[in-house]
Amino acid sequence: MKNLARSFALLSVLLAACESSEPAQGTTPPGPSAPAPAEEPSCVAPTHGPTLHAGDIAADEVWTADAGPHVVEQDVTVRSGAKLTIEPCAEVQVAAGKHLHVAYPGTPNKGSLVAVGTAKRPIRVHGKDGARWASLHVETPGTAKLAYVTFENGGGGDFENGTTLNAVGGAEGADPLVFVDHVTINGSLGSGAWMQRGASFAADSKELSITGSGGYPLELSEHTLDSLPDGKLTGNAEDEILLVPEGSRAGGSGFLADATIHARSVPYHVGRSIGSSLIIGRRADGKLVTVTVEPGVVMRFVKGGALKVQHFTNDKPSTGALRAIGTADKPIVLTSAATAPAPGDWVGVWFGGVPQPTNAIEHARIEYAGGDCGCILLSCSAITEHEGAIILTAPPPSAFVKSTTFASIAGHGISEGYRGAFVDFRPTNTFDVSGCAQTRPRETAQACPSPLPACD
Repeated sequence: MKNLARSFALLSVLLAACESSEPAQGTTPPGPSAPAPAEEPSCVAPTHGPTLHAGDIAADEVWTADAGPHVVEQDVTVRSGAKLTIEPCAEVQVAAGKHLHVAYPGTPNKGSLVAVGTAKRPIRVHGKDGARWASLHVETPGTAKLAYVTFENGGGGDFENGTTLNAVGGAEGADPLVFVDHVTINGSLGSGAWMQRGASFAADSKELSITGSGGYPLELSEHTLDSLPDGKLTGNAEDEILLVPEGSRAGGSGFLADATIHARSVPYHVGRSIGSSLIIGRRADGKLVTVTVEPGVVMRFVKGGALKVQHFTNDKPSTGALRAIGTADKPIVLTSAATAPAPGDWVGVWFGGVPQPTNAIEHARIEYAGGDCGCILLSCSAITEHEGAIILTAPPPSAFVKSTTFASIAGHGISEGYRGAFVDFRPTNTFDVSGCAQTRPRETAQACPSPLPACD
C-alpha cells in the first residue's frame, strides 16, 4: 500500500508540472526572443575623398560621407530645381569667402538642400584649413532641410552682416524656407543667422543653437517670430535676438497673420535704428491680426520706438489685438534697449482704433516708456501732455491691463486720449510715473470742466 501511495503522489507531481508548462487560457505561448535592434554605426573615416566642387548644380546630386571631405573651392549654387543631398557623416570644407547658394541668383529659380544627419552621424560644415568662409545662402523659393548639422567659422561673405546662415524670403508675410533640427552655428564673424524679407523657419523646427558669434545670435523680422525654434542662444557678443520690423511691401504694416512671440533664452532687441516700431494690424483686407506674447518674454525697444496695436487712429474696431499675459513668476517685460536706461527712452504701447475686447496685458512690467509720441489727443486732465506708457486713442471696452507694474515712466501710466467714458485701470496696477497714473478722457462733446481735474 505504501508503494501504491508513493506512485499516486509521484503521478500527481508529474501532472501538475505538465499543467504549469501549458500557457494560461487566453495567452500566447512565448516564442523565440526578438533580436535587439541594431545600433546605429558611428562615422568612419572616408576612403574615396577628397572631392572638389565649384559652380552650378543643375541636376540632383549626392555628397556621400565616403567621398569626403567635400571641398568647395568656388561658390556652389543649387539651382534649376536640383536637389543637393549631403549624407550623414559627411564633412564639407568651404574656401575663404565662398558660399553654398540655394536658388540663387534671382527668380525664376528653384533648388533645395537636404543635409540630414543623426545624433551619432552628424554633418559638419566649416572653413577649409580654418578659413573664414561665407554662408549658406537660401533664396526663396529655394529651401534647406538641416538636421544634426554643425556650421563653424562662417560669416566671411559681403553684404550679409557677417552671418553664417542667410535666408532671404519674398512672400507677403512668413516664407518658410529653412527647417532646422539640432543645428548648431559656432563662431560667426557677425550674427549667427539672418532671416530677412519674411524668411522663416519651417514647421516643427527645433533646437537651433548659436554661440560664439561676433554680433547677435539671430537677426530676424516680425514675420519670423512665430516660427522661431528653441535652443541655446547665449555666449555671443550680443546676447539678444535682433528684431528688425519690416512691415509689408503690399501696403500693410507689421504682422500680417496671427503670431506668437516665444520666450527664448535671450531678450528681443526691437529695432536697428531710432524710432523703429513693431506694429500689429492694418492688413490690406482689414482682417484682425492677434499677437500673443508668452510669459517670460523680454522686449527691449530702441530710443523712440514703440509697440503699436494698429498705427492709425479712427473710430472703427482696431485691426490688431495684443495678448500679453505673463505670470507672477514669469512676467512679460517691455523696457528700454539703452545701456543706461532712463524714463522716456521709448514711446510705449500705442492702441490705434477702437481696442478689441480680446486685448489683455497681465502680469507685465513696463519700464522707461513715455517718450515723445508726436500725438495730439483729447484729454481733460490737468497735465495735458499725452505721453504715457500705454496710450489709448479710442474708448476701450474694459480695463484690460491688470496686475502690471509701470516703472520709471516719463509722463502718464495710461493716457486715455479720446472722447468717451472713463475706464479705471488703477485698482490692480502699480504706478511709478512722473505724470498721472492715468488721465481723464473728454467724456462729452462739451469742453472740459474748469478747473481741470487733477491726477487721480
